[in-house]
This record gives sequence, C-alpha cells and structure tokens, in this order.
Amino acid sequence: MFLNRPAFLLATGVTLLALAFPAQAQTPSGIRGVVMDKDLQPLPGATVTVSNPSLGVTAQGAVTDAKGEFRIAPLPPGRGYSLTVSFQTMSTVVIKDIEVSAGRLGLQQVILRPSSEMRERVKVTAKTDVVDTSTAATSTVISSEFIDALPILGRNYQDVLTLAPGVSDVNGTGNPNIHGARSTDVITLVDGVSTTDPVTGQRGQELNIESIQEIEIKTSGASAEFSRGQGGFVNILTKSGGNEFEGSFKFFWRSNIFDGDGAGIDSPLLHGGLGAVGLRDLKFNDYLPFLSLGGPIKKDKAWYFFTAEYIQQQTPVNALTQAFVQTTKEKRVFGKLSWDVSSNHKLVFTATIDPQENLNQGLNSFITVEAGYTDKAGGTNLVLKETSIFNPNVFLETTVQNFRSVPQRVPTLDADTNGNGVLFFDRNGNSFIDANERDPGEDYDRDNKWDVFENGPANDYDKDGRVTPPGNFAGTGSTGGCEGAFREDLNCDGLLNNGLNPNQPLINEDTNGNGKCDFNLGERDINGDGICGLVNEDRNGDGILADRFFLLNNEDRNGNGVCDVYPDTPHQNEDLNGDGICGRTEIFADEKGNTGNFYPYRRITPLPRDRDYTFDNRSNRINGPYNSDFSGDRGRVTLRQDLTVFVPDWHGQHEMKIGGKIEREHYSQTTDLRPFILDNVGPVNSAQRIPSVGVILPAENSVANEATSTTVGLYITDTFKPRPNLTINLGLRFDREATDSFGYTPFDPARQR
Repeated sequence: MFLNRPAFLLATGVTLLALAFPAQAQTPSGIRGVVMDKDLQPLPGATVTVSNPSLGVTAQGAVTDAKGEFRIAPLPPGRGYSLTVSFQTMSTVVIKDIEVSAGRLGLQQVILRPSSEMRERVKVTAKTDVVDTSTAATSTVISSEFIDALPILGRNYQDVLTLAPGVSDVNGTGNPNIHGARSTDVITLVDGVSTTDPVTGQRGQELNIESIQEIEIKTSGASAEFSRGQGGFVNILTKSGGNEFEGSFKFFWRSNIFDGDGAGIDSPLLHGGLGAVGLRDLKFNDYLPFLSLGGPIKKDKAWYFFTAEYIQQQTPVNALTQAFVQTTKEKRVFGKLSWDVSSNHKLVFTATIDPQENLNQGLNSFITVEAGYTDKAGGTNLVLKETSIFNPNVFLETTVQNFRSVPQRVPTLDADTNGNGVLFFDRNGNSFIDANERDPGEDYDRDNKWDVFENGPANDYDKDGRVTPPGNFAGTGSTGGCEGAFREDLNCDGLLNNGLNPNQPLINEDTNGNGKCDFNLGERDINGDGICGLVNEDRNGDGILADRFFLLNNEDRNGNGVCDVYPDTPHQNEDLNGDGICGRTEIFADEKGNTGNFYPYRRITPLPRDRDYTFDNRSNRINGPYNSDFSGDRGRVTLRQDLTVFVPDWHGQHEMKIGGKIEREHYSQTTDLRPFILDNVGPVNSAQRIPSVGVILPAENSVANEATSTTVGLYITDTFKPRPNLTINLGLRFDREATDSFGYTPFDPARQR
C-alpha cells in the first residue's frame, strides 16, 4: 500500500495581517540597540563589540547605521555578555552582565559623552524587554538556573513543562498535552531538530537535565517555521563549553536502609499479612550519580561540554499474593564540540545516548515474576550544525541529524528454558507452529525418563539424527529402545550403549550385571580394563562401573552394605576417597554431601522440555516465559537550512527567515509470538476443573512490519516593523508527506485452514 498525502499549510501575507491568527518567526538570539549622544541624537558609525569568554564569544561586532542602530546576531544564549561601544572623540562605554535569551534580541540604549566630560565610571546592567512587541506567540521560557532551584523529584526535564500555563500531564507519563490537545501533538525540538518518536508521536529521547541551557514551551502562535504539531512545541537549547573550565559531580542515593516504609513495612491489614513477610524482606537502592565537564580545547577557538549520569530506580511492589521490585536503569550521556573555524564560520557537533531498561514489567498478583518481561528503549541522536555569517545582517544555519531508537521486549525467563537452542520442530512442514511442536527436549512424555518413541527416520522427533530401530533385543521385550543423552539405550536398562559397532549394538553392555564381560552373551571389554563397556556406564567418572541394581544410589557393588577396599585391584574399590563411605550420585556433591569436593558429577537425566506461558485455571496464576517478544528499529534523518536576513531600512525594518527541511523517517519491528497454554480447563459454563490442557495459538508466530516516510517543508516568514511601535508578522509554509508501507494482508480463517 502506498499512501501519498499532501498537506498544504498555506497562509498568505494578507491573511496573516489579521490579528486573529498571527504567525511569529523564530527570532535569532542576539543584541540590538541604539547609540546616541548626550542630546539623544543618533550616532552613526559607532563601533559596537560583544564578548563572552565563558561562552567562547570573542569580539563579535557591528557598526551603527544612519539611525544609530546596531544589531549583533546570532549569539549563543547565556549570561555574562559584555557590550563595548566606542566613537571618535567620545568616551568608551562598557555594559556588563548582559543576558541573551533564546530567540530574543535584547534591546540596549547607549549614550556616549565627549571624553572631556567624563568624570566618573558608570556600571550599567541591561535586561531584555519586559514585553517583546516583535512576537505574537505565547510561550514560557525556563532557564537552567530556574531548573536548578526547583525541588524536582527526579532527573527529568518533563517535570518542569507543566509549569507553563496551559500545559498539563495528568497521568505523569512525561508526554504533556497543551490546551487539551493530544500528547502526540507536542513536538520536542533539541537544538532545532525533532526528537519525537516517529511511531508513537511522543517523546523519543531522555535528556540529561545537566545538558539543558534553556527550555521554551510554545503553547500558541507558533510561526511558519514550525510544523507537524497541532498542540505546541518544546524547544530545548543545550549547553556549550567556554574558555573557562567548569565541572560538577553529584550523587543521590535512596535505599531501604534509610527508607524502611519504602520497602513496604505497613499495616498487614492492607494486604492480607504479606507486608510483614514479603515486602519487608525486599531491598531496593536508587542510585543517581552524574558528572558534567566543560572547557576549552583551544582557547578562543574550540570548546567541549560533556555530561553523563546513571539512573537506577527500584520500586517495591505489593501485589497481594507476591512482592517484587520493579527496576529502571538508564544512562544519559551528552557531549558537544564547538569550533570556530573562522570569525564568520562555526561548527557544532552534539551526541546524545540514552539506553533504558525497565525490568519486571507486566506483573500483578496472578502473574509470577518469572512470567514478566523487560522493556528496553533509547538510542542515539547525532546532530551537526554549521553557521555561516556573511555579514552582521545575513547568516545561514545548516543542520544534519541522525536520530535512532531501538526498542525491545525481552521475557524475564528465556523461552528456550532447556538451553538446547531449539524452540520448535515444524514436523508437518506447514510453516505453522502447533502446540505439540514445541521442543520436547529428550523427555517427550514428561516422565523424567528416557523415552521409547522413535522407530524410524520419519519419527526422529527431537531432530538429533538418532532413531530407535524396531525390533526385540536380548529378550527384553522391547519393541523399540530408549534414548540416552549421547547415544541410544537400545535395551532400556538405563545403561547407554557405546555405539562403536552399530551391527552389534549390545556388545558394549554388561547385560546381566555380574561385573564380568561374558563373551558368550555378546558382552565385550572394549578398553581391556576387565570391565564391560567404556565410560558410558561410569556415572561419576572414576572409571568404575556402578552396580546395576543400585545405579542411582551408590556404588556398593556387591551389595553387602560395606565399602570394600581392594589394594591389589584398585579399580574394584567401592570407597572412592577412603572415608569408609560408599560413593553416592548426589547432584554436584561429593560422597559426604559436601559440594565441590573430590568427585563432583551430575546424574544423567533426560533433557526436559521447554516450558510455556501457562495459565492454571485452578490457581488462577500464570507462570513460565512470557509468550511474546519484539525488537524494533525506528528513527529519522533530517537535513535543515535556515537563512536569516535583516533589512534595517526598507519601508521599515524586516526580519526575514527563509528555510526548508527534508525528513526521512523509518520504522521496522519483528514480533515473535508463542502458544499460551491453559492448564486444568473445564467444560463451558461449568465451574468444574479437569486435568486437561487447552491452548491459544497465535495466527502468525513471527510478524515483521516496516514503513518509511519522507516529509518536505518550505517556509518564509517576515517580521515587519513599519513603525517602532508596530509589528506585523507574515508567514507562508508548504508541507508534503509521503508514507510507504505494505499495509494489511486479508485473512480468511475458513479458507486458510
């Protein structure tokens, strides 16, 4: 299916003259003003320079025009700017501690006096206009200093967005809505490019709060420069390094050691007594260390800024019938490199990395911890921005972005519970996985014994390349045989055949269990040690065959209850380590029951089947590995250019901005589904529970989806001031989006069956 959806967002200049729907251009950050003499007459030709060593701004300047006005842009937002104004025969004036806000041109009025009249030194501080007449947008600006002073519980910038009028986040997901619009209609821009998830339409990346210089929340009146959002825009500017080295380190820790109530020590009446037993035993730790560094790589030329934090938050949960801890783990890393190639050419590269894990998801009082899953999210965002300043009134910004996210869902318990690397055997070859085609391991009937079920190549159910031939062997009455861990136990006596001679499969076993090799019965001593067979009958690996009749219990070969020692024939010793106790076949234990001493070995048993996601109708509980997992890849590649032109005097002042962008979005995801088993199901409309098994099968065991989208946008805006106290905003935009996906496939159950 191919979807071609043109979206035309056209607004003519005549329409935009109406105040009902103003369009506001995104003004570059900088400083503007007027220079006058003591009689308040404009001074053309005065030299104005701006510097801020802490932000890496060195002597960026302009010359006043015929009206004595000047304009210096673009400048990085921040505090500590110093403005120097000089004119021949006039005393130089220096204005310090100027703050440049994002998207605003601070207004400065400077009065120069003749140098002969200057008798005192005056320090002048300046601020931006209280009311910016050049904008009709409704927005709220939150600085990093303001964020640091807030008592925020956590490290998420989304917590401060609701401080803006008209913004709310009722469910606390971090995806706010603006003036009642959907949360998917809020676009988050970081340094001018979108980090919105292309699939969900919600936030697509977590930011380190230490990397944020300023947040602007636009709730209405956004200009034609902005698009693809009907609710509003969150515009985030990140910090940069400067000529002064700065660094900080902080560490937050919360634990059940300090917060016992957080571990669930509360009244047992609230949860049937579990709190005194289950929740009280839970341990949790919240770790939040973070580090930030910034400074010069080469003074006045190149700078760096780096910040990283690790977040571990553990929340104890009382689920009535069980208690568990949900854990969130995140890494938020941000780095920025700034380089002044020349006085009029700047390069900035930023990288953001935010891997996330949410453990023990999908649990409640009826779902055991092993049946939960882990959700993974996060990815990378790489941005390269170039700024070319042609003259103080014309500059071009070019931005290239590569944003990528790789979500995953991973069951807490691996679906391959027996660890043999096999999940299904499609024995009937219909490409559909039936419930009875799940991996049975080596224990097909779940009786913990070797199975007799393979009697030919067509019935090699476990696909191990070995089958039990038909026939009756050695008078055992067996019509087939028994499987072993490595070879076939053809006579089903629990002893594995060596299999060196397939034409005489029984010669490797001590068939009568007398400890001797009776050649007349077809027994054979393969290695010449006086004992029949090889190590396939030696359960503990000491080179001695265990007594046939006590194979799983001990090695008292003669059954007299005494551990006999034969110095002359050590291969017949029954006391393996000389402690007077016959060896025992305990799992991973020695003959005294101590783990890890002398003769550790494992009792050979069939490999069990893979477990399933199972609902028990008698207990109403779910256990086993979660029956679904997925892995995805989604992202966006953006190319954006913005040309800003300032015309100081053409029937008034014009702040014009012309630009466009191309966005290529992609999405792909593979989802795997497995059967859902229903144990102890009962008849319809009956409360009776009988030992039968039902199953819910997925229509497809593996589904792969993908889609791509290409968006092209062009715009032009003009902030026109025919008079100093009158501003008219004009804007025009064109957008076109094309989405490509294979769509849906019709499915007719009756015909497909």
